[in-house]
Amino acid sequence: MKTTKNFSTLFLGYKGIFFQAIFGIVFISIFILFTGCNKKLEDRGLKVGWAMEDITPKGPVSLKGQYYERISKYVQSPLKATAVAIEQTDSMGNVVQTIMVSMDVVTYKGSFQDSLRLQVKDLIPDFDVNNLILNVTHTHSSFDTGIGSVYREMLLHKLSKVVVDAWKNRQPAAVSRALRYVVVGHNRRVNYADGTTQMYGSTDRKDFIGLEGPEDSGVDMLFCWDLKKNLTGIIMNVSCPAQVTEAKYYVSADYWGEVRKEIAKRISKDVFVLPQIGAAGDIAPRDLPSGYKSGEPNMWDISGIIEIGKRLGQAIEDAYPEAKNSAQSKVVFKHAIKKIQLPKRKYSKDEYEEAHAVLKEIHSRVSTETAWNNFLKEIKENEQKKEYGPWDNKLSDYGILKKKEALIKMYEQQEKGDTIYPVEIHAIRLGNVVFITNPFELFVDYGFRITGRDKAKQTFIVQLCSGDYGGYLPTKRAAEGDGYRGYSAMVDNIGPVGGQILVNESVDLINSLWQ
Repeated sequence: MKTTKNFSTLFLGYKGIFFQAIFGIVFISIFILFTGCNKKLEDRGLKVGWAMEDITPKGPVSLKGQYYERISKYVQSPLKATAVAIEQTDSMGNVVQTIMVSMDVVTYKGSFQDSLRLQVKDLIPDFDVNNLILNVTHTHSSFDTGIGSVYREMLLHKLSKVVVDAWKNRQPAAVSRALRYVVVGHNRRVNYADGTTQMYGSTDRKDFIGLEGPEDSGVDMLFCWDLKKNLTGIIMNVSCPAQVTEAKYYVSADYWGEVRKEIAKRISKDVFVLPQIGAAGDIAPRDLPSGYKSGEPNMWDISGIIEIGKRLGQAIEDAYPEAKNSAQSKVVFKHAIKKIQLPKRKYSKDEYEEAHAVLKEIHSRVSTETAWNNFLKEIKENEQKKEYGPWDNKLSDYGILKKKEALIKMYEQQEKGDTIYPVEIHAIRLGNVVFITNPFELFVDYGFRITGRDKAKQTFIVQLCSGDYGGYLPTKRAAEGDGYRGYSAMVDNIGPVGGQILVNESVDLINSLWQ
């Protein structure tokens, strides 16, 4: 009995020591994790500054993004311009600089980026304005930015302010990256058995055979922190344009307005978000084959933007702890710029003659004015009886006239020797992250080609960026199939040949930052 008692005592003693050791290890681990997360970072020469301006026009607005005019009745969510200024000075005194500006508008035109660079050049003389780039969220519930726009001067003034403020707000900083997967965009090009394709085509036809291309559910995030690990802002890249509300009669930042609300609610109202749209020329926020039978909120109206905002807000909240723990103030920062010349899409004489024949046939039945009035009448009727869009018909006489007239003009310019399209691309490296820009509505496959070949751990494709609107850039599969090719691949500045050159140049520029 004595031996048994001694053994039990000994066992219990060891058991106590064992549990004490486990408790100690757990306590120390938690302590290290907690203090590690909150330990102040060292100033390693990286600085980040943020600013945001409201760019919502006063009063009713002529909304852009459709063939037809829509006058806004109210503001569903304010339009914003957000800027982030990034600068790094190394121990040798070498300086790298970038200012990115994102706008809640559909496009910018008329050398708008050049105009902004010229306007801020003397306001921030210690910044090289060649390193300033603009991108848009492509919301169709915004205003015109062209040379003749009544809003252009207002926008230039607001953007000048946001750029200067972001530059002045630079503070020692750290960054970290995150990737999450969120369902936002779906392919919108519908294929039929006869070889034709329609954007937003019907999927309940017997000859429906599938969607033309893939979609990208990856959401890229770059978190920016101060040296106390307080989050200051997030650069967020989503491969879907902000087009839930693309045909409504109100001003709206679309789902990005909801993302801003979600960040304020989940993290802090003082955290900025700079939106970017990834390769998404063939993408929209609608699951066409489901036919809205799944009970998903209406992705043509406000309920859709609220749902997407919640999804992206959850992704941010989910990534936040890990991103905070991995924040680094010492990162490689490089910014490379290259001006390239892309061959314009080439149109054949047969296509030119066919376009003339189609115009002749339509004009034998209706005038252009009558075709336009019929187009508008059908829209009004559809708005009254259809819950979901699109309400306009790109296959109407007017829709066909627009595209055939554009093809004829492109062909005639081509025959006069206008065959080159100049493009400025930027590659920006921050640690293992790279941003690569293009001015097109870039089909998803091109983004995959770049991401798959470059050396970055995480690649932010930024479309509709660093240059005036370049139009759709379709793949070979989209542009060169049999029959009707759909609105977004019929007539474009750049075709598949130029698209592959853009991919190659982008990959080379990115990889040069890893040499």
